[in-house]
Amino acid sequence: MTEKPTADENPAEASDRAEAKPAKRKASKPKKRGTSSNSAKRNKGGRPAWAPSIADRQTVERLKFCGESEAMIARALKVDVDTLRKHCANELENGYANQRAEVTKLLFEAAHAKNVSAIKRLDEMGKVSRAAGSVGERGKPQAAAAAAPKPARLGKKEERQAAAENVGGKFKAPEPPKLVVNNQ
Repeated sequence: MTEKPTADENPAEASDRAEAKPAKRKASKPKKRGTSSNSAKRNKGGRPAWAPSIADRQTVERLKFCGESEAMIARALKVDVDTLRKHCANELENGYANQRAEVTKLLFEAAHAKNVSAIKRLDEMGKVSRAAGSVGERGKPQAAAAAAPKPARLGKKEERQAAAENVGGKFKAPEPPKLVVNNQ
């Protein structure tokens, strides 16, 4: 690789300059497959990771609302249960509540449109939820009683001492004698 002399230079000087810079040559080594960091990033191999679509997520919520198990939902989507849990954890956890809210919204819209069966169904749902709330609060103390602070509980020794001080009747301790003279 010799450089061509320009119009200003002498061809002899150009050849001297070319000899002063020896050309660097790398020894070519055979490349091993898979050793390069780029090739490891490019060629992962195996099946690509499952990425659920919006339709898949809605399917998970709907099936969860209908009471299907995680195994059945995974089978319907043709994925493993662990994959389903990894990618659709929110839908599995909140799917029932989200779909219940959607159904209730549609029921209210139908009731506002004067649908008598929707009105009856909402009335029934209200009565059931009110009854369930009152049943759940049966064992709980009233708010006024719960607000009153409870006295501190005494230990065994304190209880026995208090009981001994409050003894009355014939088992009451006698009064100490009264001194006539003050010895101070």
